Amino acid sequence: MFGRKSRKSKQQKSVSVKVEQLAPDTAIDESKLIEIKDDIILARLNQAVPEIACVLSAGSQAVGSAYQAVLPVASTIPPSRDTKRAFFGLFQKKSMAALSTTSGALSTASSLVFGVAALIVGQKYMSDIAKGLNRLNDGINRIASFQQNEYKSKVEALIIRITVILTHKTELLFNTDLCERTLVELSSIEGECAQLLGQANEALEGYTRLKIKDFKKYCDTVREIQPWVECQNRLLAALYYVSDLKYVLSRARGRVSREFCRSLFNNYFVRTEKVRGALKSWHELETKIFKIDIVEFKRKRGGVDAFFHALPALVKKKNKYRDLPEGMGELILEQIKDNAFDYAAWEEDPFDRDLEIYIRDGKVFMLAEHVDEERETSQEEPIEEPVSA
Repeated sequence: MFGRKSRKSKQQKSVSVKVEQLAPDTAIDESKLIEIKDDIILARLNQAVPEIACVLSAGSQAVGSAYQAVLPVASTIPPSRDTKRAFFGLFQKKSMAALSTTSGALSTASSLVFGVAALIVGQKYMSDIAKGLNRLNDGINRIASFQQNEYKSKVEALIIRITVILTHKTELLFNTDLCERTLVELSSIEGECAQLLGQANEALEGYTRLKIKDFKKYCDTVREIQPWVECQNRLLAALYYVSDLKYVLSRARGRVSREFCRSLFNNYFVRTEKVRGALKSWHELETKIFKIDIVEFKRKRGGVDAFFHALPALVKKKNKYRDLPEGMGELILEQIKDNAFDYAAWEEDPFDRDLEIYIRDGKVFMLAEHVDEERETSQEEPIEEPVSA
């Protein structure tokens, strides 16, 4: 019951949002509730749906009661000049007269509802992106000593630049000039990210052409490869986050396809997957040469070593093998597995589903289909801190 519902039917010209009181025994998935605390967003929500303002103003009379409202998001309406005007009016706080439509495609009330739903979804979307970028930056800091220190610094600086942009998420949506400048900057960051990712792919591809016959040399090469793999993973994820951030900000300015915003990422994703496939094949060949058991993290003895352990091996089979150097098995597994980031988890477009609002004890919540694992134990974090607009 409490999931955002897909709206595939054609939208009417006017939208009426009902705020319904829920039965006391209604089941609620608390882990998916995210409180909306931003004063600006709450003000827009109250303006778009006055019934919500009435529930909030009821005070003690509404304590213990829960209410639900479903807001259609902007993607459920056909693109038009009126839609863009509704967004601009909402974000720039234009007068009600400026929001009125001339063609009748949208009423003023409807445009406010569509706009505030898209605003709330956009805020949640950008919050998820910010958390993901923070994890990427932490991962860069944990990368071991890297010969390409200048390269590593560029990767770290790039991720920080994107993170800094997201420190004022509300302003990005409400300030048109700032949003436009940010989109230009994001395109520049996207180009730099792609260039660094291309460099990582070339470096890793070079390693896959090596033919190594010395086990110690193989181990040294695996250690050299690991920082490149770490950077490759994070750059591809950063490229994905940038494309989605561009999508969110572009949606606030008019209709744009997610595919268009992801075009550069999609090209580099295919290229990176090919490199990772080549790296996996290289490891399979080398581990076969050196008789390495990746599952057990051990290597079959050979040469003189096998000769001296022939008799003990008759007593205990495990004497045929020797352990891999510490941490080597984990590195090999890391380098042969599929990409570390699950992009499939981010495939659903949040702008394609209606937004479910939940009001309880004087607080307003949005219901999210997907809540980051780090958030499941803490629902008190707001979507965004109040920012003057």
